[in-house]
Amino acid sequence: MLSFSSLVFSWRMRLLSLKNHKFTVILSIVLLFAILLFGPPVFKESWLDPFSTLNVPNRELHPRAINKLGMINSDDPFLPLYYTNEALIQELMRNLERSTPLSSSEPALLALENQKIMYFTLHREASRFHVEEDYALQYYPEKGIIRFGRQFFRINEASIYTFSQIASGMTTGWWK
Repeated sequence: MLSFSSLVFSWRMRLLSLKNHKFTVILSIVLLFAILLFGPPVFKESWLDPFSTLNVPNRELHPRAINKLGMINSDDPFLPLYYTNEALIQELMRNLERSTPLSSSEPALLALENQKIMYFTLHREASRFHVEEDYALQYYPEKGIIRFGRQFFRINEASIYTFSQIASGMTTGWWK
């Protein structure tokens, strides 16, 4: 067992070995303090790479922030449904990244008037980065088209499959 004096002597000798590397040690300490001081305020979700889902900036709609989905089917508008499985919701958000925008003159958009519509609500809970907010998304299952805001997008087969999985696993009611 080492005595206290030998422990102090051991640490003193280690510090003396750093004497030859003064510049490196001082630079490391300054860098560490700078990271601790400026790191947390600088980091915000909106500073990450832009999220390309539905051509919406990352600061508005971040995929990892969406944790609940609500749905109202046009066939039965008085029966609200919700879904909370975050793994499948994140998979849907990743699949929506690969959606392709449609121009307003596409013939597929003209045939949407009498189609079945599923109204989805993407729910984002409040955090220190953003406030609680809901985003509306309209899904036309027969055409494989979604409407987000004023834009229309064609989704891929993985998104269609994920939408069908989510729709079949929804719970009656609304989240609290």
